[in-house]
Amino acid sequence: MENVSEDADAKLGLEAARKDLEIDIAQREREAKEKLDEMLSDKNMQFCSRCGRKISSRTDWAGKCMWEGCENLICHDCWDVHKYKFCTKHTKNIVDEKEEDPDKKEVFGEEDGPEIKVDLKGVLDNHEESRISKLQYYASEFSRQLQKKMEQNGPIDWTPTQFVKKAKFRSEKNEGDYLIEVYSKKWFFKKTRLSILVTPYDSRGIFDENALNAYIHKEARKMKGYKIIVLVSEGAGIEMAHFVNKFSDSSFSLFLAEPKNGHLNFNIRHPLTVGYSDWFNQKKEALNFTGRLKKIGDVVSDRTVISEKAVAKEFGFDEKEVRSILKSCKFLDPVKDTDTYIMKKS
Repeated sequence: MENVSEDADAKLGLEAARKDLEIDIAQREREAKEKLDEMLSDKNMQFCSRCGRKISSRTDWAGKCMWEGCENLICHDCWDVHKYKFCTKHTKNIVDEKEEDPDKKEVFGEEDGPEIKVDLKGVLDNHEESRISKLQYYASEFSRQLQKKMEQNGPIDWTPTQFVKKAKFRSEKNEGDYLIEVYSKKWFFKKTRLSILVTPYDSRGIFDENALNAYIHKEARKMKGYKIIVLVSEGAGIEMAHFVNKFSDSSFSLFLAEPKNGHLNFNIRHPLTVGYSDWFNQKKEALNFTGRLKKIGDVVSDRTVISEKAVAKEFGFDEKEVRSILKSCKFLDPVKDTDTYIMKKS
């Protein structure tokens, strides 16, 4: 009986020792965590280097700025939700650098600006994620500039089938893509007349014409109205540029924007695409439908006269399309027994 009692006492002792050890380990973990949080605070890293939000725990950090050698921390919200991989300072180094060089143009400079060059100091060649972040930024900036143009000049208000009266536009972001839709509104109903997809395109790998062709047609099927797809690339190779330059499809237009060198590639033999090109060339002024009619019209006795032939040449419309569109324009008066129209005085 004494042996049984001794065994029971030994088990109780082991159990008590195990619990004491667990408590001790838990206490040490808490102390280590508190010490680490305290160390972060002591190094002035308690604020996110991207959004400036105060961070109270090490578990809220997602990683360091991806600029080589930078130790600035970035929180989970910026890293995962907003896709910011660089601290504020190094984002400026990559895409702007205006503070260091006030005379340097932004990614999309003015018409008379010098060639745009972005000094990445090798970072984007060595870090895949950094390079993708840059492409996403370019697409975002391109979309922003396009929307700014449409706010200043009015939306693109024509398609190969119609003039869009009182056109409005809306935009939405889906991951790295930006969709801009031009629509008309009647009562409570909105109808999309034109869709523009701005999407980053990684041209660094081996060019696959079939894959790109399948991709753009797949995206076009999701869009409404006349479709325009803008691929934003870091710099296209000869094969990719040749593909875009010869691309021709009556249902949509394709552009390839290269912000790094300021190039815009498109098929100059595709009249409809040429007609839209000024909107996507950040160095050119863009006009809406009425503005372009005034530009190509002849002024006779202080009135602007528009001919179907001139409009067809300017926009790439065929004879049937141009007549249908011009007759639908309430600001034009047709001249009987001619192919001309007189613009009403506003």
